[in-house]
Amino acid sequence: MSFMLKKGDVIEVIVPTFALPDCVGVIRHQNWVVFVPGVLPGEKCRVTIRKVKRNFLQGELEEFIEKSPARIEPICPHFKMGCGGCSLQFADYAEQVSIKEKNALNAIEKIGKVDLSSIDYEGFLPSVLSLGYRNKMEFNFGNQDGKLICGLRPKGKYWDLIDLQTCYLMNSQLVTGLLDFFRSYGNRYGLKGYDPVRKDGFLRNLLIRYNRSLDQYLIGLSTIRGELPGVGELVKDLTHYFPNVSGLVHIINNSLANALLFEEKILLYGSDYYIETIGSTQYKVSVDSFFQVNIHTGELLFPIITNYADLQPGESLFDLYSGNGSIGLYLSRQGTMITGIEENPQAVEDAQYNATLNSISSYNAICGRVEKALLDVIGNSMKKGIVDPPRAGLTPKVIKTLIAAHPEKIVYVSCNTASLARDLAVFAEDNYFLKKISWIDLFPQTPHYEAVALIEPSS
Repeated sequence: MSFMLKKGDVIEVIVPTFALPDCVGVIRHQNWVVFVPGVLPGEKCRVTIRKVKRNFLQGELEEFIEKSPARIEPICPHFKMGCGGCSLQFADYAEQVSIKEKNALNAIEKIGKVDLSSIDYEGFLPSVLSLGYRNKMEFNFGNQDGKLICGLRPKGKYWDLIDLQTCYLMNSQLVTGLLDFFRSYGNRYGLKGYDPVRKDGFLRNLLIRYNRSLDQYLIGLSTIRGELPGVGELVKDLTHYFPNVSGLVHIINNSLANALLFEEKILLYGSDYYIETIGSTQYKVSVDSFFQVNIHTGELLFPIITNYADLQPGESLFDLYSGNGSIGLYLSRQGTMITGIEENPQAVEDAQYNATLNSISSYNAICGRVEKALLDVIGNSMKKGIVDPPRAGLTPKVIKTLIAAHPEKIVYVSCNTASLARDLAVFAEDNYFLKKISWIDLFPQTPHYEAVALIEPSS
């Protein structure tokens, strides 16, 4: 017999599974599904019911009866404050990888309707570094007690801000120094942080990009429209205290959207880009470029893509959502003609620059929405294609256009296994099936990871 649980009830449970991206334990109790944040698989605990929904319950951890051996004390002092930068720090890294792998396999089986026994599963690669791996971070400015603060927003609270003292996803010592420096600069001139609710304030974002090749940093300072005060002194002090800063860019963002947008860029010092190297290929990384944030592990991604594509000399390939050409240029060294399609004009400009930089003549970058540009250039035949879409995945129109070209292979690179799984089901409707898949943990301490999938027509 099943009893109705109500708000305030306390239950004793053992956590069987853990769900991403919400980072909650999933418990079945008396035919109810109970979601509980902050618990790991195998842990025995008491949970208080806080919300009763139609199809599930939300619980809150009251106390542990038995903890998982994988539970660790988070290294970051801001973790318990709900910082939105990472949410898995309470699990050791091996457990994080295990959780991600189970969630990934479950997604393609349940959402993608994939028979796991029918595919070549090549495993889940851990990150080379579990901390300090990011080469790009975006922080927000705000106000607290009449002072400027700078940090990250709590998960699900766009209006709130945690004033960070450090961040362990990047070089923590440098982050600490830069956050302190720009807070001091803003307070010196009485500058207010942008309030996303009231839509007022001046300073919006601090962008830090790291050039691993030269051990240098490119800084972007985002504001609403207006002049920065004391620019000369700002540059002088910044380069004195941080001599490895290679460039400082003033970014104008007058948009009402709660995102770092680049309406205008004003170079205040040095260069607004740097050159990064992956393997033997060099890439221009502009202050507003999309580029792999975990290069240390990203270097493992490219050989997998190369293997799945199985390119032969003289073959042509379409690289959709190509960004600054990072994947396509890497593959073009196989003697392959690559056509990249990308919507962002700056990314296309960088891709063309990168082709020249690497003396690659077999790469062509097209600027336009994939849905339209693909129709214009693909014709009715394409042997191989690579897609690396945003987290939302592919649109049905793009999938149908790809299939109409009768490709032999499609290599799907995804940062969201849920949307990948959904798209696999759409491909299967036209007899294109998942043949091989690998996952790589490019985002330790977070619920995110990368997939590389090979899709082929049924024989």
